[in-house]
Amino acid sequence: MKKSLLVTLADESYIDAAKQLFSSVYFNSGWKGDYMLLAHEIPEKNLKWFRKKGILIKKCRAFYNKKINGRKPVLLSKFYLFTPEFKKWKNIVFIDGDAIVRASLYKLVAAKGFAAIPCTNWVILGYDFKLDRAKESVTLKRKVKKLKKTYDMKVPAFNSGVMAFSTDIIRKNTFSELKRLFMMYKDLHSGGDQPTFNLFFNKKWKMLPRVYNAWTPLPNNPYNALVRPIFFDGGRRTKAIILHFAHPIKPWKRESIFYNEWEANLKKADSINLKKRLPAVKKWTKSEIWLHSAILSLSVSPVFMLAFLRTSFPKFYLKLKKIRKYLKK
Repeated sequence: MKKSLLVTLADESYIDAAKQLFSSVYFNSGWKGDYMLLAHEIPEKNLKWFRKKGILIKKCRAFYNKKINGRKPVLLSKFYLFTPEFKKWKNIVFIDGDAIVRASLYKLVAAKGFAAIPCTNWVILGYDFKLDRAKESVTLKRKVKKLKKTYDMKVPAFNSGVMAFSTDIIRKNTFSELKRLFMMYKDLHSGGDQPTFNLFFNKKWKMLPRVYNAWTPLPNNPYNALVRPIFFDGGRRTKAIILHFAHPIKPWKRESIFYNEWEANLKKADSINLKKRLPAVKKWTKSEIWLHSAILSLSVSPVFMLAFLRTSFPKFYLKLKKIRKYLKK
C-alpha cells in the first residue's frame, strides 16, 4: 500500500475517459502512489482492464437516481472518497475524468486538510444554489432561509473537479453527513456534487494554484483570440498542469482543439505498467506555478465576469443592465 492515492470517477459512459486520465497521469506526472477507479455501477466485465493494470476498484452503489438540475447522479459517488476505508492512505488526489494531466502533481500530494481550486469565474458560494426558488413554495423559502442562516453564502466557491486532501479529515460520519446535506438542499442545487462539498467545507478549504485545474476555452468562440495565448505555448503545450474540460466540448470530441492529445493518451493507456514507474515529463518550479496561476486567474471571460458581478456585486450589476438597456435605445 502506497502513502498516496490518485482517484477518478466513471460510469459505463466514462470508461475511455478514465483510461485516458490514468494514462496522462502515468506518462506525464511521475505519480508514485496507488491508482483507483470509483466505478459507479459499472459491470464487472468492464472492469477487467483496470484490474489487469493494477488499478484499484471501488464499486459505488447509487444512493440517488434522479438528475440534479440536469446533471447525472453519478457525480455523487465522489462522496465515497470520505468513507473510513480511505484512511489507509495518507493523502488523496481526485481528478475528474474529463481532464488531462501534463506534469508533476507533487504539490497536490503535500496537501494538508482539504484543498481545491476556486471556480474559474470566481463566483461566491451562493451561485452554486438556486436561491430564487424561495418564491416557488413555503417549503423552499424555509430551506433558503435556513441555508443563508447556517452558511456564509458570500465566500468564494471551489470547483470539485480537482480535490486534494489528507485523510485525517475523514470521520466515521463524514460520508453520511455529505449525504444528509445533499438530501436537505438538493432542491436548491445548481447541479452535481459541488454545492454539497462547498457547504461541508465552508470556510475550511485551502486554495490550490489554478494551474492544477485550468478550464479550457470553448472552440469557435470569439473570446479565444484573447484566451488562446494564455493556454498555449507555440500552439503546442498549454501553460497548465491539469486541463479540465468543464464544458460540453469534451476532449474526446473531434471539434475539441485538444482531441489529438486526448486520443494519443488513450492509445498509450494499454502500455501502462505500474511495476515500472516513469519520471514526470516536467516538474514545475514554485515560481512557474504561481506565475501561470496568476495569469490564468486573469483570463476571465465576459460571461464569467458578468456572473461574478451578479452574485458578488448585485447592485452594480443592475446598474450595468440599466446602462445597457439605455444604450440599446
